[in-house]
Amino acid sequence: MQKTLFICTILSIVLSAGNCKKSSTPDPGSPASSYQPTTTGSEWNYTTTGTTASGPVNTSFKLTATSKDSVSNGKTFRVFSNTAGANEYYVKVGNDYSRISSLASVTNQVELLYLKDNLSAGASWSEIKNVVVTGAPFPVDVNINYTVIGSKFDTSFNGNSFKECIRIKVTPTITGLTINENNITYLFAKNVGMISNKVRLKVTMLAMDVDTETKLGAYIIK
Repeated sequence: MQKTLFICTILSIVLSAGNCKKSSTPDPGSPASSYQPTTTGSEWNYTTTGTTASGPVNTSFKLTATSKDSVSNGKTFRVFSNTAGANEYYVKVGNDYSRISSLASVTNQVELLYLKDNLSAGASWSEIKNVVVTGAPFPVDVNINYTVIGSKFDTSFNGNSFKECIRIKVTPTITGLTINENNITYLFAKNVGMISNKVRLKVTMLAMDVDTETKLGAYIIK
């Protein structure tokens, strides 16, 4: 789900995405059963706390599903406004969920297949992306592996109860770059979206040292 979400998954050096352009036909939004509702006016309030190499983090931001859409790579994405920065874009195709958002140090917006809602615990998928990092002399290939570590379980989180949750572990690898510590997980709830993102990521060569958690607070699903 937000810029903080993927900055924390080494997304400061991850991925290439197609440019978006407006479509004349709005996407009607996602079906009632979805791990990322896109109905107009739905909103999610998040708070991120923890530390990075530059110091403590304590920020809040809100995502709002607009009535607009955007087409990229043959898919129609719903446009989300983000109070922390640039718009984001979400789409569900079958059981696959993709998003496009801006990432720190990457010269353009990037697309990620971040969730599959029909897999059992232990299943995985991966993407290889080629990115140009700001100031780097050449592109970098990044492999991102996603593993389902919990599937369709109920849980209580931040004072609320959620049904049929899915927990995903994200493991990025980059040829020639040592990732010293890596523990990145996302928790998604059915008919709600992302409710938690925990990141422990240390890359000494990039002076990156992240230990944060993003939590869902108040939300409205239209």
